[in-house]
Amino acid sequence: MHGRETSLSFWIILTLILLVGAGALVPASAESETLTIAPPNGIFVSSGPRISDKVLSATFVHGNLIRVGWDDIEPAIGRYDFSAIDALINQAKQHNKKVTLSVLNGPRAPAWIYDAGAKPFSYEFKTRYSERGNRQERIPLPWDTIYLKHWRALIAALGECYQDESAIALVHITHSSKNGFEMQLPEQRVNGRRENVSSGPWHDAGYTVEKHINALHSIIDAYVSAFPVTPLDIEIHPVLDSYEPADAALEYGLQQAGKRFGLFSAWWSGKSQRWNAPLYPFLEKACDTSFCTLQLIGNQTRQPERLLKGSVNATIEAGMTLGAKYFEIWDVDVRNRELEASLTTIADQLVKPQVVSSEQGK
Repeated sequence: MHGRETSLSFWIILTLILLVGAGALVPASAESETLTIAPPNGIFVSSGPRISDKVLSATFVHGNLIRVGWDDIEPAIGRYDFSAIDALINQAKQHNKKVTLSVLNGPRAPAWIYDAGAKPFSYEFKTRYSERGNRQERIPLPWDTIYLKHWRALIAALGECYQDESAIALVHITHSSKNGFEMQLPEQRVNGRRENVSSGPWHDAGYTVEKHINALHSIIDAYVSAFPVTPLDIEIHPVLDSYEPADAALEYGLQQAGKRFGLFSAWWSGKSQRWNAPLYPFLEKACDTSFCTLQLIGNQTRQPERLLKGSVNATIEAGMTLGAKYFEIWDVDVRNRELEASLTTIADQLVKPQVVSSEQGK
């Protein structure tokens, strides 16, 4: 009798050990599939490196876009100064608002990156809508290993400081590009046609789509690791007349971060045009699969010709039909009292509760 009880106890204990062991072997992703995230939503203000308390306190404003330059927050190799970010986060908290974090790369890469051996690409920044327009600029070659090493180190440092910061609703993934915020590279016209990967200065610099995509993947990996629970997105544009980098970024981001990875359009006008129409399917997929975020290309107060029907409201509503619930508008429209009532109505629609399950524990 005692032998049978001992044998039975042995098998019970062994079974429990095996069950516990099996549980320990379950991938962390499976255990955390029930994690939920709140996709970014609401109206955020795109106002530059500073924002006034008056603008931030507007009732229809849910947060502020932080844009700081890499050259400002890492003035020397490994010497980080995040005081400007801290100040903007604290200001947002005082008004019970959120922030979106972005660090400008590209022309805002610090001079020391080239002293360290990174290869530059020089060009003239041409635009009539930016204070940096019509200036000679340089950016690190997007695939340069020295640049990538230091950029990933900065991303890791940002994660150490801010991965648990509840005021951060979203982090924009940035990299070496024409303006350091969006995806496109500076390009020229070659023989009267838009520059592509087969000819022109970028071809001469050694550009290939594969090298660019691999660099983007490594940067996405760095952000996913540095911010393990924060929603992330990346801006999409055609690159040297190709849409492959945008497509590849979406697929890889979803694979690595699941539903907390989305796509960002910083060119949203509500008007489908020849150059941006091929990007719509990518945005639609992101909206359906995870989330998409839109920054208005201009403002109604001073640039109505850039918006659908000359209206910030019509432009936002066009984005909402796409599935977007997060919009960055310009501070000049926030200050426009004539827009206050309609923006308040739209803002209320954007922040209706919406929580989605994360995929693969990312």
